[in-house]
Amino acid sequence: MPEIRTGLAVPLDTLREQIAQAIAQVKAHEVPAACVRLAIQSAVQADDEQEAFRSKRMYVRKRILTWREVELLDLAQRVLREFGSEDLADTVSEMTVQAEHRVTELVRRDVLKVIDRLPTLFGELPLIESLGEVFGAVAIQDGPGVRPSRHTVQGRILQHYVHNETDWSHEQLLMECGVLTCSQTRFFSLLAKLLHPVVRRDAEQTELAAASSTALRRDGFVVRQTDTQSGYALYGVARAQTGVTGSMKNLIFASIGMKPELVFRDAVNNDVEIVRHADKVLVFDRPLPSSGQLLWKDLRDWYAELHGIEAAESAKEQLFRRLRQAVIGAKSPGELALFQGYYERYGAKLGERLPALIPQVYLHYDPYTRRQRGDEQVLARQRMDFLMMLEQGVRIVIEIDGRHHYGTEDPQSPDRFVASAQRYAETVAEDRRLRLAGYEVYRFGGYEFMDVDPLQRKIGPQAQQTVADFFDRLLARHGVA
Repeated sequence: MPEIRTGLAVPLDTLREQIAQAIAQVKAHEVPAACVRLAIQSAVQADDEQEAFRSKRMYVRKRILTWREVELLDLAQRVLREFGSEDLADTVSEMTVQAEHRVTELVRRDVLKVIDRLPTLFGELPLIESLGEVFGAVAIQDGPGVRPSRHTVQGRILQHYVHNETDWSHEQLLMECGVLTCSQTRFFSLLAKLLHPVVRRDAEQTELAAASSTALRRDGFVVRQTDTQSGYALYGVARAQTGVTGSMKNLIFASIGMKPELVFRDAVNNDVEIVRHADKVLVFDRPLPSSGQLLWKDLRDWYAELHGIEAAESAKEQLFRRLRQAVIGAKSPGELALFQGYYERYGAKLGERLPALIPQVYLHYDPYTRRQRGDEQVLARQRMDFLMMLEQGVRIVIEIDGRHHYGTEDPQSPDRFVASAQRYAETVAEDRRLRLAGYEVYRFGGYEFMDVDPLQRKIGPQAQQTVADFFDRLLARHGVA
């Protein structure tokens, strides 16, 4: 896997130290076993417990001292799933999800000017607890038995902002809490907190969202509604230039035979019903999560409910077989290599965070076949080979170009194709249309998968490397660490 480009120059020793401190939360005699669970070491040795008693933190650091960045980030994700650590979560976020697109200090200051105009920060919510939720309780709140004083953050807040309201403005308070240097994740969570309907609603909420969004646009971000709660809007920060606008209404995929026949059950609500060949496709009929991302676990849970499968592992296996059936039916070595290679490489590694790679997805729908259309124009690319739906409306189309993408069958020799300028023009025109609509389109040539045997379902080393290189870079580009 390629090295992940970092947005901030976070020293690897900082990452090692935070990993070690997170694991050191357990008792000393439990540290060696925890390191085995986390794949830091293969087995517990006779003198490991004694070494851990001397220093839990140094015990861990010693074993990851030579690990590379990608290995440390992978370990950090495993550590976070088992142990809580705000500092480690911040560092991982800065090095992955928030790596490529940054909000500068200048723009943070512009946003602070907007916040400074608010009548209150968190409405009726407790101030210290709210600040602790955003910046970390350890950074803001004094520990048990500690008396607030001018030497503590909480003490200074109480003195200059609570008891003497004219001493500090909202801007000065937040700067004291570290708003200019905190992680980008925390900075965005501050805005989400200030815009939560528990804090403010109606005109005050929408005005703050609009003004903050104007400031953030300088760095390519916007504030937009991400969800609703009890009818109230929830806001978050997103990239300004994201993917496809609009919400998903129908996801028809995994086609294994004759084209399904559709009718609008309710044309006003865009409710589609399949009246013939419904068994030849799958129809995902749930709304997407508010993030806009469709994960493998979302498909698995939907499939389990649809078929009354109680065990998640059984639902996963049955769904995978059903999707692979659609891929095999396409008789494309490249599609088989991409599908099988993706799930084998990332299924265990990403687990519940694995984005779904969805095969044979209907993009357009023409109720008639080419033969029925005759000389009439038929919709181009009715089905996509693969679709991925990531956060912030990012939709990725992956196509494997067989000979029919750039040629037509020779009537004199069915096994031979003749180059067709018209067919190639149709392909690139459809690519333009998709890209302008916000989709990312990636194409592979069939020649890249010459060492794939679809009948034996064997993927050769060249095809495996092609798939690995592509998805490693694609997932890193979109912050899927």
